[in-house]
Amino acid sequence: MVLLMGNEYIILEGKDYEKLIEKGMEHFSAKKEELNIEVLESKKNLFSSYFKVKIAKAENKTLEIIENNIDSILNENLKSNNRNIDFDFKEDGVYIKADKDVTLVDIVTKIDLRRIQSVDLTKIKQMLEIGSLDNWIKIAEPQEEKKIDSECIVKVAKDKMKAYIAISKPIGGKEITIDAIHEALKQSDVRFNIKDDSIEKAVSQKIYDKEILVAEGIEPQPGKDAELVYHFDTSTEKSISIDKDGKIDYHELFLIKNVKAGEKLVTLIPHTLGIPGKNVCDEDVPGKDGKKLALPRGKNVVTSEDGLEMVASVDGEVKIIDGKVNVFSVYEVKNNVDNSTGNIRFNGKVVVMGNVLTGFLIEAEGDVEVYGVVEGAQIKSKGNIILHRGIQGMNRGELYCEGDLVAKFIENSKIDVKGNIQSDAIMHSQITCGKKLEATGKKGLLVGGTFKVGEEIKAKVVGSPMATITELEVGVNPDMRNKFEELKNDLKQVTDNLDKTSKAVELLTKMSKTMELPEDKKVLLAKSVQLKLQLQQKQEQILNEQNELEVYFEELSKGKIKVYDVIYPGSRIIIGSSMMYIKDSIKFVSFCRMNAEIKMLSYNDI
Repeated sequence: MVLLMGNEYIILEGKDYEKLIEKGMEHFSAKKEELNIEVLESKKNLFSSYFKVKIAKAENKTLEIIENNIDSILNENLKSNNRNIDFDFKEDGVYIKADKDVTLVDIVTKIDLRRIQSVDLTKIKQMLEIGSLDNWIKIAEPQEEKKIDSECIVKVAKDKMKAYIAISKPIGGKEITIDAIHEALKQSDVRFNIKDDSIEKAVSQKIYDKEILVAEGIEPQPGKDAELVYHFDTSTEKSISIDKDGKIDYHELFLIKNVKAGEKLVTLIPHTLGIPGKNVCDEDVPGKDGKKLALPRGKNVVTSEDGLEMVASVDGEVKIIDGKVNVFSVYEVKNNVDNSTGNIRFNGKVVVMGNVLTGFLIEAEGDVEVYGVVEGAQIKSKGNIILHRGIQGMNRGELYCEGDLVAKFIENSKIDVKGNIQSDAIMHSQITCGKKLEATGKKGLLVGGTFKVGEEIKAKVVGSPMATITELEVGVNPDMRNKFEELKNDLKQVTDNLDKTSKAVELLTKMSKTMELPEDKKVLLAKSVQLKLQLQQKQEQILNEQNELEVYFEELSKGKIKVYDVIYPGSRIIIGSSMMYIKDSIKFVSFCRMNAEIKMLSYNDI
């Protein structure tokens, strides 16, 4: 019965499968092998059968079989040898019978192994679909059954450090010999460290269709990397002395690492050469030499004649900047920074004994230390900033440093610090701090403005009884979050392209094994292989960057806020992506993020 008829296909149903195929052949005026036959539904029992098929004209049946079974083809291996597939070479043709669990790939592998010619693959596919291969089915015209000798396949690892053999089972032919295996190894250029005992065992015990390690090279030994030994404290942690009253001792800040001219700074321990190895092809494999290093020479340093030691050439502060060791002398301003000095730009440390007046600028490669008051001025330092009194910014003052900031007070200023901040009182300011902020002096006050801190905020008092709006935030840097989302989008695009490219490579490779590829297809295969490698490298790079950011986010989400006296209403707490408004005064409290929510704990609980 004809259920549905179109220009490109016809759907039929009936009890006899072969008669349905004949109707399809008649409809399309085509041979059976020129048709694409899809079984939509089949039912079989002891007394009756029912089939529903979709028949269409197919231009390339071989290609269709490959495309429809590409997932199976990708996994093709020696497993097919363990499946029960039988052939019978009769006078009228070659017949096949197989277990129910066999796949098209299993059958094609066996057919290739038995050297059977002119096989009707379309018929086999149809019989698989309706589950009829448990009975003998004719698949080819009469031909002589070929006797097949046992063969040895040699597989050499890409790095040539290991070689394997696999012995095929003979079909009416001769068993493999030890000499034949050695000859196969010779043909594959395997000559070094051959395991004769493994070969003899494989032959005597007739181990078929299993990879056997028969040769193994000697791995090269890498050399040791060069090392730099620093003779001064390279840590970035700052030690601040606080007396028994909780006051910062500005006389003992321990922020400066002083050295004398001629003092040894760095010693270079040279790299060593690698020890060569040998692969299974008896080729030398060079050992990787250790990485070379040069002395990290910066400003005001000299190196020894042998290039293995570096010493200071002047008295001053030793500091590592961009990986280079520098010794900075100090620029000292005896009085105020004002009209008499103009703006100060210096590549070392700057010390100001007086005030820094409104409108003036200090830029320093080293630390900046001010004994007076900073007014509405700007100070930029690649080191630390130490204000023995503080900054009264008048909404014009700005401080930026890549190290730490220590100030008696901060008022009406904009602050950007990559390291830590320590102050007795911070009022009505915009604060950005990369690591920790502490207001733990006599006042220990944070009131008004915003405090965006990477790791931890610790204060005595937050806000005021007048409900002054005070925002405290510890958590993720928005720039880093945007970068993470960009990486996610990039990874999806790269992964999609990699999947498409991999399938193209796999399909073209399979086709090349069964037919001679046209020149344009050969070029396409080569370009696809190259593109696949590039995409794999890009994918790995993105995943590494993602992992680094995830670790960064995880650390920031552990940020905490500790208030050891009182936090007033009007304050707002932000940790990561969570937020909490303070509606009542709370004493001796800590804040942290748990399960995507901000939790309040006692001061000593975290």
